[in-house]
Amino acid sequence: MIRRRATVPTVIVDVSAVHRLTIDALAVLVRKAMRLHTVGGALLLAGPHPAVRKLIQRTATGSLLPVFAGSAAAVRALAQDGRTWHQTELASGRGTLFPDPPVGHS
Repeated sequence: MIRRRATVPTVIVDVSAVHRLTIDALAVLVRKAMRLHTVGGALLLAGPHPAVRKLIQRTATGSLLPVFAGSAAAVRALAQDGRTWHQTELASGRGTLFPDPPVGHS
C-alpha cells in the first residue's frame, strides 16, 4: 500500500503471510527503508508474525522498519497527519517503485 500523489513517499508492506524472514530478505527491506528515509519517506511493516518481530528486535532495525498490527493500524497512524490515503496494488514481478541504482563502469 502506498500513498499516491504524496510529497513524502511512504510504503506499507503487509507481511502477515510471512511466517519467517531470512536475514537477506530483511536486508532488502532495510535498504529500501533507508532509500525512502533519504527523501523523508518510510517503509512500514503491517501484521508481522512473532518470528518476524523477533528478528527485527534482535537486529535493532525497528527504527527503520516500524511495525503495526495490520495495514489498517498503519494507515490510521499515518492518517493522523490529515492527508488522504488510497490503496494501490502493485504489479507482480519487477517494478519501478524501487529501481536499483545504475551500476557504475570501472
